[in-house]
Amino acid sequence: MGRSRCPECKKRVPRRAKTCPRCGAEVPTRPPKWHERTSVTLCVAAVLATIALGFIHVIVGVEGPYNLPFDIVRRESFGYREVLVDAGKIRTLPYVAAKTRYPLGCQVLQLKGYLPSSPTFETQMVHELREAMDRWYAEFEVATGRTQLPWQDRLQEPAEAAGMQDAAAYNSRGVTCARQGRYGAALSEFAGAIRKNPAFVEAYYNRAMVYVALGNSGQAASDFSQVIEIRPESIDACIGRGLIHVTGERYDDAIADFTKAIEIDPTCVEAYVRRGMIRYAKGENEEAWEDIRKLQSLGVPAPSGFLLALRGESPEGTVSASRP
Repeated sequence: MGRSRCPECKKRVPRRAKTCPRCGAEVPTRPPKWHERTSVTLCVAAVLATIALGFIHVIVGVEGPYNLPFDIVRRESFGYREVLVDAGKIRTLPYVAAKTRYPLGCQVLQLKGYLPSSPTFETQMVHELREAMDRWYAEFEVATGRTQLPWQDRLQEPAEAAGMQDAAAYNSRGVTCARQGRYGAALSEFAGAIRKNPAFVEAYYNRAMVYVALGNSGQAASDFSQVIEIRPESIDACIGRGLIHVTGERYDDAIADFTKAIEIDPTCVEAYVRRGMIRYAKGENEEAWEDIRKLQSLGVPAPSGFLLALRGESPEGTVSASRP
């Protein structure tokens, strides 16, 4: 039991003294501090247990050995990141979101066989997610009557060609070639328009559309970026570049482009739908719901399949990270 100062002379007294050795006054006892009450053995055990947690993963939401409601996996290296791996939470997320938010958790579940671990599985899950988003957007177009024209019919020609007749002629020939399926000739004509007038924004946009059709996403993104630099208010270029980012799984960049389109036009429903689906793919469900509510405030229905997936009710469309 510890002792305090002497109440008379205010001097400190030895821990075990009951009276002050200077003035003889009785020294009152004080409540012991935590380290005086706690057993040294318990302290050592707590330290060892804390250190031990740095060497294991505890998987909850599964049935482990000996019918225990959890499983334990040894860590490859010491650390405290994702000590508790919630298998149930991971399985409710799209695979891309699960890998992004819980990389170690997915790795551990795959190590123990609770998730498939082959590269083929990962490729399949990403592919299914893209197919699901394409299906949801097609459903949105049908439900709202906003079906887009074929990309060849969305190629652009300037309304005013004064002062840039030569560049406009190149661009016009490029549009004709693209609509005839002569993509190499179209690229050459658009390049000619750009040489004549490096600020000919329609030629950049049209060339980007042809590159997209040919699967050359790098060149397409570069041309869309040129359009945005020359004409920052171009919603079509923002959405076009955003879709390229989606294909490349650069989801943060895609969200930035769709957000820019919304800033230009707060009623751009395509950007809300696209951004909401990418947020869902990243596991940002609250943000995805915000985009859904914005759509509803504009009087536009959200795709029913997407709503089911967002609620975790759909067995299709790569909703779960656990699908083989």
